[in-house]
Parts: sequence; structure tokens; C-alpha cells
Amino acid sequence: MAHSSLPHPLAAKVSDTDAAQRLRAAGQRVTRLRVVVFKTLLEAEQPLSHPELQQRLEASETGGVDRVSLYRNLEWLVQIGLAHRITADDRVWRFSARREEMATQHPHFHCVSCGQVFCLPESSVPVPCLPADYSMIEMELVVNGVCAHCGKAPPPKN
Repeated sequence: MAHSSLPHPLAAKVSDTDAAQRLRAAGQRVTRLRVVVFKTLLEAEQPLSHPELQQRLEASETGGVDRVSLYRNLEWLVQIGLAHRITADDRVWRFSARREEMATQHPHFHCVSCGQVFCLPESSVPVPCLPADYSMIEMELVVNGVCAHCGKAPPPKN
């Protein structure tokens, strides 16, 4: 559930042409589904789960999208580096487009009350020192807490 107080100034309308151009610039074949999936991620105000993305696509002029095809396209975008996958403690994968203005590693916030997840691009994360001959592909940091909409006190532990 997204709240209107979500702090995401980067979400904006993206044309099909712009989305297709970024796919081509990454050296990838452009298909209609790839464009609409990537465009939807670029326009999203927060990372989206597979079902949330499928709902947005079905509500758009795109219409129904096969869930397996959607999942394959999401995984493909992650593999080529145009999207990243975020997993919070609820074990739900959410996908977000990699934006040029957020090229550095950054943490994400997960509200344990309502489930929303969003980027914290203003917070930099130092790269850890790895042993010799190790290389980092990606680092993930999720801050679990309660968003402003849900209140300041954390929910009681069961």
C-alpha cells in the first residue's frame, strides 16, 4: 500500500521512446513488453512487487500480461543492470528501475506496518572491504521501521 506522503521526488512520466532508448543503449533487443515493464518501473514512486506491477500493467493500455512473461522480463532487467531487486524482511521481492541519478549504492526503507518500500537515495552506503580476489556485484541494505503515515511507535512484537 502506497501513501501519498511517500518521499520519492524521482518518479515522473517517461515516454515509450525514452524507455526504449535506454534499453537500446544497454545493447538490448527492444520488445513492446520490455518497454512497458521498464517504463512502469521508471515511473513508479516506489519499488513494486510482481503483483503490484502486474496490476499497474493491467490497468494501463497494455492490458493483461502473462505473469511468467512479466517475471522473466523483471529478472532480465535485473540481469542487465537496468533494475534491481529489493527483498525486505517480509520476503517479498520488489523491483525498481536503476535511475542514472541514483547510480550509487543506497539503502531502502521498509515499513513493517503497511509494507511499503522506498529508496533512500540521499543516504550513501560505504562499500565494505572485501578479502583479496573477491568482487562485489551488488549490496543490499534495508532499514526496517515504521513510516510517518503508520505512526512513530513500532508495532508490538508477537
